[in-house]
Order: sequence, then structure tokens, then C-alpha cells
Amino acid sequence: MKPVITYENFRLYIQDFYNEYRERFGFTWRKFASKAGYASPVFLKLVSENKANLSQVGIERTAQAMDLVGKDLLYFRELVNFNQQKKPELKKIHYQKMLEIASEAQVSLISEKQFEYFSSWRNPVLRELVEAFQNLSPAEYASLFIEKTSANDVKKAINTLIKTELIQKTEKNKYTKTNQAISTGNLEVASMTIRAMHQQMGKLALNALENIDPEERDFSGLTFSVTDSTAQRIKNEIAEFRKRLMSIIVEDSGFDKVYRLNMQLFPLTKNLHSKESQP
Repeated sequence: MKPVITYENFRLYIQDFYNEYRERFGFTWRKFASKAGYASPVFLKLVSENKANLSQVGIERTAQAMDLVGKDLLYFRELVNFNQQKKPELKKIHYQKMLEIASEAQVSLISEKQFEYFSSWRNPVLRELVEAFQNLSPAEYASLFIEKTSANDVKKAINTLIKTELIQKTEKNKYTKTNQAISTGNLEVASMTIRAMHQQMGKLALNALENIDPEERDFSGLTFSVTDSTAQRIKNEIAEFRKRLMSIIVEDSGFDKVYRLNMQLFPLTKNLHSKESQP
């Protein structure tokens, strides 16, 4: 079976481990659980089905039952904690450690491109800039940003965009966008990284509110009360608006500056008709 370092879901690894050992040695969930020191014969089956979690002690016992040692053991620990962790900031720490271990083992994770691309708000901005403005040095690109940006920030962003195959270098200081897109890939990683990008862009929006001339920005909002079904209609309308907006962008042949559009819809109260919200 594939090495654990190639996995991004520990439950799938446990299931694959069980399947292989069942075929080769007549392994059962009871034997697996017993080897890991669990009284319940189906506990690890429930874990593989996302119906139970591993404790920190359980991680060690299960890893030992699967004979994981060295980097495989280190990776499995981080993988379980990444999958089970609820706090985005802690998930990110575990995933970064997974990437470090995988890199040392010369393994490339499927969602590594996602993680690197969404790690900085400068990456999508620079991807737009490099094709419109050719033959600029990193310092010259940096001077085009409104938010403070250094030449090293630009160099890092360019390296990320080349590595993720979102731009390609044609000659010295000349780049072109590729048709490559960042796929959703691992939805757990996508959710974590896109959330981080939204947080960065939200902070930039606050700065723009204070520092950008009103003629160059548009900030507006509505506060309203609607049913859940109407809220879903509004979400659908926003999705259609994004599609229409992309058509306008594609038709545009000029280039003056890079913009960011944030669209935010979120509840400000609990469901007023649920039992939990009754005073």
C-alpha cells in the first residue's frame, strides 16, 4: 500500500491498512483493535468511518499497531491532529509540519499548491501584474503595491507562482500567466487556506476604508431579516453576479490597476424561530 506520508486523511489510511492486511493475512477489525489495545472490536472501524476520534494516547497505540516508526510516525501524528483539529490556526500549524516531513521524504502532497498559493494575498495580485507589466525588477513590482511590499516579498511570490505553475518565465524579468487553475483538491485544505486568504483580504479592506479615496473604492452594506429560503436565494444571486462580473472582466482589453472585490453575507443573529434562541 502507499506510504502514510502520501495521505492527507488518516481515516482513509487506516481503512487502506485494514483492507490490505485483511486480504493478505485474514485481518479483522477485532484483531486490529486488540493489537492497538482497544476493548471495543469495532472502535477503529468507527474511526475509519469518521464516527469516532483518536485521543493523543490512541494515536500512539494505533500507530504502533500499524508498525509506524521514524518519519512515518511523525507524519501520522501530525496528520491525525490536522484532520481532527477544529481551530484553523492550529490546523495550519499541523499541516505545515506535514509539508516539512513530506518534503524531507521527497514526497509532494496533492494540496501543497493550494496551501502555497493561498498563503499570501500578494500571490494573486502579482499574477495579474507580471503579465501586464513586463521586464520589471522585483523592487519595481513592489513599488506598484499600495500595501507595503518589499522586493523579497515579490521574489517569494514569483517563486510560488512558478512552482504552482500559475505563471511561467519566458525570459529575464518576463512572465506570462498560464491557464493552470488551483483546483479544490483536498477540500479540508482548501477550506483552511481560502479562509486564511479571506482573512488577509478582509484586513486589506479595512485599510482601504481608511486610506483609499472614496472615488476609487465602493463600500456599502445592508442589514435585513429574511427566511432561510430567501437567504439561499440571495446566495444564489451572488453566485450569478460573480459569473456576470467575470464576463465583464474577460471582455476588458485594458489594464489600469488590480482590484479586489469582497462579497460577504453572514448572519448577525441566531435562528429566531429555533428553540435554542427563545429567551
